[in-house]
Amino acid sequence: MEYLNPGPIDTFLLTMQNDHISNNIWNDIKCAFRPRSRFWQSLPYEAVLQVIRNTAFGNLLTLGPLEINNHLLLALIERWRPETHTFHFPCGEAIVTLEDVAYQLGIPIKGEVVTGVTSMDWEALCMRLLGVVPVGNELMGQRVKLTWLERTFRDLPQNANEVVIEQHARAFILRMIGGFLMLDTSIISHARCIYVSCFV
Repeated sequence: MEYLNPGPIDTFLLTMQNDHISNNIWNDIKCAFRPRSRFWQSLPYEAVLQVIRNTAFGNLLTLGPLEINNHLLLALIERWRPETHTFHFPCGEAIVTLEDVAYQLGIPIKGEVVTGVTSMDWEALCMRLLGVVPVGNELMGQRVKLTWLERTFRDLPQNANEVVIEQHARAFILRMIGGFLMLDTSIISHARCIYVSCFV
């Protein structure tokens, strides 16, 4: 089975093989691999969903929960190389492009690139965009915990005005980015918060 060896033939560039998950898989060592699939279990209120539908992220709501093929995912993880940010297959290197994402998720990719200065008052940004500031370790540098977003914006007040509904929509879009599009186990970057503010 040498032809299936997930390690690189030439180790000149791919130097992280000893620490790579494929090394454990190849040596039959159990891996702690748990895909996140509970994101779509708690959708926001209809008023919040309506705001999201009117943004560039609206198409994501039509996807709903996806069936995860753990074996396929694990095979791809084996072939992902952090040194080059590409998948290394026996037939060559491959990468998911921005165009692939646009076709599959329906997110628009045309127009100006959204950029912004990242050295700013993050507490003030949270207050302006979300109406509340995370406390303690819920806000670390330029990151806010996804669990904080989920907990803080779980319930929409009965007398919520348009501003509060938009804040809940921003929080859910941030959760979509951090918990579905750009998976991170616990935190998301506030740079994404700037991106969301351009659409909502």
